[in-house]
Amino acid sequence: MILWIIQDGKKTGPLEDYEIREMIREGKVNRDTRVWHEGADGWLSACDLGVLASEFKVVERDDQEVIQIRPAPFRAWPRLGSRVIDYLIYRSILHFFSIACGVNLWDPVNSSGWVVIGIVLPVILMEAAMVGSLGFTPGKWLLGLRVETLGGQRLSTAQAFVRSMRVWVLGMGMFLPLMMVMGLCMSLWFGKKKGGMLWDLQSGFQVKGEQLTPKRITWFWVILVVIISINVLPYLSEILAGDEQALQEKLLRK
Repeated sequence: MILWIIQDGKKTGPLEDYEIREMIREGKVNRDTRVWHEGADGWLSACDLGVLASEFKVVERDDQEVIQIRPAPFRAWPRLGSRVIDYLIYRSILHFFSIACGVNLWDPVNSSGWVVIGIVLPVILMEAAMVGSLGFTPGKWLLGLRVETLGGQRLSTAQAFVRSMRVWVLGMGMFLPLMMVMGLCMSLWFGKKKGGMLWDLQSGFQVKGEQLTPKRITWFWVILVVIISINVLPYLSEILAGDEQALQEKLLRK
């Protein structure tokens, strides 16, 4: 949402709502700051605007001191590692499903927009179901990460679906290799710069994480190797023989 604010007696904008969220967390915008957007009847207090209201949820102690809820810090490598694990698991499920059905979902010659949707939509639904009911995906569970609102609540089904859709369309490029690389690079850059992913900052979500232990790191690498091995095993003989043509034909048959 595009917003304007009154700051130091001057009108400032246009600003994206996630930019104002960041200003709130930095103490540059408070609950009484005047905010306006197209279609509004007039200027509102920031705390009265729906997209910003969650930033002003507070806990009051007996001495009336106000404690503002702040998002968890952005942790790039656990986030990337968990996404790689999730991607490989989802791709493996879709791969074996396509083999069972005799359909090659990964053939670039025969792929169409509907095939791309047929690949991405089940992944979005799977991830949304897990995040909405459990608060994590397999990769996030493995690395001790959990998705929640800034107030610490689990996401609703609708919130989890919208978040998952943004992740796999914007962040993972709908499984299209070039778009995926671009999406991952942009996501990491944005997270480092803004302190969170675009889809989380826009909606008031956060990803909280436990301390990474040697045990978690070891299990991450073990499971990563196992998943990759399972996917490579059907083509191992062609890979070891260095027969690229046979490997390509086998991939296309699958």
